[in-house]
Amino acid sequence: MKENDANKSSGRGISIRIIGSIATLVAILLAFYAFVLASRVGQAQDAAMANERRYLECSEAIKDLQMASDYLTSQARSFVITGNRNYLDNYVNELNVANHRGKAVETLKASFSSDGEAAQELREALSASDALAQTELVAMKLAAWHYSVKDLPDEVAAASVESYLREGAQKTDIAVATDLVLDDNYNNAKENIRAKVKASSDALLADLDQGVAEHESLVQNLLFQLRIAVALLLCVIMVLVLAVFMYVLKPLSNYVNRIGKSEPLVADGAYELHYLATAYNAMYEDNAKRIEQLRAFAERDPLTGISNRSGYDSFLATHTRDIVLLLIEIDNFSDFNAVYGRDTGDAVLVELSHALNDVFRLTDFPCRIENDMFAVIMTNMNTDLREVIVRKIENVQARLADDTDELPLVTLSVGAAFSTEGMSDKDIFHAADVALSDAKKSESNSIVFYGESGAAL
Repeated sequence: MKENDANKSSGRGISIRIIGSIATLVAILLAFYAFVLASRVGQAQDAAMANERRYLECSEAIKDLQMASDYLTSQARSFVITGNRNYLDNYVNELNVANHRGKAVETLKASFSSDGEAAQELREALSASDALAQTELVAMKLAAWHYSVKDLPDEVAAASVESYLREGAQKTDIAVATDLVLDDNYNNAKENIRAKVKASSDALLADLDQGVAEHESLVQNLLFQLRIAVALLLCVIMVLVLAVFMYVLKPLSNYVNRIGKSEPLVADGAYELHYLATAYNAMYEDNAKRIEQLRAFAERDPLTGISNRSGYDSFLATHTRDIVLLLIEIDNFSDFNAVYGRDTGDAVLVELSHALNDVFRLTDFPCRIENDMFAVIMTNMNTDLREVIVRKIENVQARLADDTDELPLVTLSVGAAFSTEGMSDKDIFHAADVALSDAKKSESNSIVFYGESGAAL
């Protein structure tokens, strides 16, 4: 049996358990890192969206603040010029009920810190706006007196007009009111408020723009890290799959094929498979030895120690060319046992088997195929070697005639048949058996070659 190739590499190989453990640990860490990055991306996106919403809200609030201020101015001027009560009511409704200006201010205040530039500009703008609103209320009160408008709203009625009347003592009430909402001082105050609101809104929107840009940059950075983590995770998975294929699946496929062919395994792949191959080959060799021993035992005659009929059949099944088959029987062996007893008969059989083993070549195959019938298959023989066969039989007979072992004298009958082209094992046996029958009909100690007359030894 060939030496097991796996034994040469026993203990080698990469441990797939170690590879799997490391790859699993790395995959878990990368997956956790990717999860953390995904969570941070979500948070950053939420913050960016919140900033964008605040930016839009503040933009709308700035528009509402400016529109509300302009609306109040337009209603105050329209009432002073026309005396139409609707303008007065619209002004008060916007100031107390709709209150677009107040709502816009609250929205803006919620979007910046109290100590920033935007907050300072807004406070100054609101202070100037409140002062301008008081001027507008005074103007509308004076105009209401002029137009004899009754039931003034509380805000208008509560406006203090004395100082304005003193300053315009030479003017009528309506003239003072008109100057208050139409002169350059009023217009300058309006422009100053607009400038303060614009400065506040510009500072606020700049802060919001910066926040949005920072969050977008953070999102992009986190997404880049997330892509790297996912790419590394895919690489780890690919390496693990490749390692499993190269070090487990491919060697296992080879193992299955060799086991299917009843061949020993060639150790390959992971350390665990090397160990498996070594263990399998050890069992394979042990099993092969046991089978060989069982076969030898099954093909061995227990009395004589030479091959039995089973061994004869196995050998002849594969050796039918250039052979001669000798069938050998002890003459009148049944009577011999009756006279001398079975133990003596067994001793004669053992002696004959020893003689056959000693006389014939190692390449020949002696065996006991029946009780007192022996066979010898001589290989590499042809008809020109008859004398060689005869001399060997003579030597066997001489061994049996030696009385030093105190065994009774026995004689042999031998039938011989040479193989010819196309003969089967059964054909050869039949020919040798016919020759043996002819030998047994001749005098004792004779050998007959199939197709020829007998010869006494």
